[in-house]
Amino acid sequence: MATKRQLKKFVRNTCGALAAEIIFARAAFPTIDRKTVHDIVADIAGLQADTLAKATIAFDKAPRDFENRAEYKKARRAYFGTAYTKLLDNFDEAVVNIVKRMNAALPEDVKAEIKKAAAE
Repeated sequence: MATKRQLKKFVRNTCGALAAEIIFARAAFPTIDRKTVHDIVADIAGLQADTLAKATIAFDKAPRDFENRAEYKKARRAYFGTAYTKLLDNFDEAVVNIVKRMNAALPEDVKAEIKKAAAE
């Protein structure tokens, strides 16, 4: 992500899309367990809140701690690059786990119906 604003938009949009998918699936297929859908949506909301809270990162060094400004900028950029990469990796891992839970929540008859519609 180029900026913190873009990172936060990405997280909000991804979590919103995940929640919408499971809610639409529940509306389209009433055989999906309501409690499971509720738990998944709650986990998505928790993931969004946790990720957005961790998106505010501070570089605790001052320019005076470095010999020149270029060295400071290089160290700061490396610090933020590493921090945001780790944050996104953790977010991606959590999203994959949620998608697996969403797929597991679908009953076999619903999966068969989806496969049949996709084949047509």
